[in-house]
Amino acid sequence: MSTIRHIGTGWMIVLMLAVAGGQNSEPTALPAGSATVAELKGAVEVHSPQGDAVAAQRGTVLAAESKIDTAKGSVLLDLQDGSQVLVKPNSHVVLKAPTQDKGYWLELLLGKINAKVQKRLGNAPSFRMGTPTAVITVRGTRFLVDVDKKEHTRVEVYEGLVEVAGFLPGSTPVLVRPGFSTGVEQNRPPEQPRGIDNRENRDNHEMENRWNPGGAPGGHGEDDRDQRERPGTHSSTPNSGTPDPEHDDGPE
Repeated sequence: MSTIRHIGTGWMIVLMLAVAGGQNSEPTALPAGSATVAELKGAVEVHSPQGDAVAAQRGTVLAAESKIDTAKGSVLLDLQDGSQVLVKPNSHVVLKAPTQDKGYWLELLLGKINAKVQKRLGNAPSFRMGTPTAVITVRGTRFLVDVDKKEHTRVEVYEGLVEVAGFLPGSTPVLVRPGFSTGVEQNRPPEQPRGIDNRENRDNHEMENRWNPGGAPGGHGEDDRDQRERPGTHSSTPNSGTPDPEHDDGPE
């Protein structure tokens, strides 16, 4: 009888330890600046920080300083902070650790990306990314960045506010509101924002369909999205330069 009691007590201790271990377990956090491949299409080359080729596929975790080259392909990345970046064809992107160096999350050296940045709350650091001619700073928004072979940077904003700065000493950054775009050339200050035409807005729909096939994030359909993003038809009237109040907290 004593032996049976000892066996029962032993199993109870094992069970209690297992439960305690399960309660204390936490999901493993990804390293700073890393990104997960959410979707991959076509020819995409990825190299590790050490220069080794990476056989990237859906679910692959890429470390900071990984290099991504798209030829005719594209890749959708989930960043560590919950933001998403669609790297479009013929682009060269380098992932960065925001806790180091310039505080970038990534650098776009050539090509085009669409980004949906997780909204920052309170004193959380702003999202920053770089190009050869500009620094883009946001606190939660959707925008496009395009860098051509002459290193001219173009930024289009679809939600929220985006601060765009050039590298010319003494130049003043510009704030770009929804429905507007700006450009930055080498050794030039950022251009004054101008309205985005309908053709440019339609280009953004490709990213929306990648994130949520058949509709925009939050369940908006194609017709609603087209109406919502066309300058002059949004309730916040993008051509007037008035941002959506929900996103009017600006970069810091």
